[in-house]
Amino acid sequence: MPAILLLAIGGTSFAQAPASGNWDKIKDTHTITVGYRPDGLPFSYEMEGSKKPVGYAIEICQALIARLQQSMGLPQLDIRYRAINGQTRFTDLASGDIDVDCSNTTNTKERRETRQVAFSIPYYMAGVRMLTLGSSKINDMEGLHNKRVITTKGTTSFKTLGSALSSGLKIAHSECLQHQDCFNAVQNGTADVWLMDDVLLAAYRAQAAKPEQFKIVGKLMSIEPLSLMMRESDARMKKVFDEEMRAMASNQEIARLYKKWFESPLPGKRFNLNTPMSYLLTDMLRYPSDKFDN
Repeated sequence: MPAILLLAIGGTSFAQAPASGNWDKIKDTHTITVGYRPDGLPFSYEMEGSKKPVGYAIEICQALIARLQQSMGLPQLDIRYRAINGQTRFTDLASGDIDVDCSNTTNTKERRETRQVAFSIPYYMAGVRMLTLGSSKINDMEGLHNKRVITTKGTTSFKTLGSALSSGLKIAHSECLQHQDCFNAVQNGTADVWLMDDVLLAAYRAQAAKPEQFKIVGKLMSIEPLSLMMRESDARMKKVFDEEMRAMASNQEIARLYKKWFESPLPGKRFNLNTPMSYLLTDMLRYPSDKFDN
């Protein structure tokens, strides 16, 4: 398979894609721009002293782009990386500043219908839970009454409390722009609970100076299929990505990458998430699908 040249963060911004999608633009320029979250460990993050991202989602994205390069018949397809966050991932995709979002983004019906985006077959099945101090008496959703809850801006986390709020649960809600800011808010006492995907909560707790000072509590409040996101008009690119995702699920390549990023010491970090593959992801990889009504 032809090699892919990986370039540093940055790159040219392009005009909004035509209705036919970005296939021709990518093929003509031999360049694809990938959005990533610098703080999305272990899905995407920056190594110390480097702006080039690494992570589970990044490696999967690179494999899918290699398949795209092959499908386009290109001798080389350069990847340019652009840092994004929970808000800018949508505007950057719509404007053409990125061609595909390789951060930890949830495939939801609302996003597909209102933001004109499409999602690949998921590479991870997450669920929203709660991170709080180990000394806290909060252990379930009922324990959130009259507490300060923080969520990362642009994520689906806060919506998981919808039914509880409608039934009378009272909370003080605030948002942070970066995951690290949310974790810091719990750590310094300006928030009681951080609501987020369970794996990200585990990652931030694991890299704390004293992980035992934090606990992750409560049942799963939702099921979050994390997927690559692209424009709705990029149906041809999505087809290639989904074909490769099915191949990677079948040949155990996703399972290999999972062990590397969730059950082994993380590159550039001093900890291991020690998170075995869930039955939700195991079942999804057995029968890969991008159809979700969440």
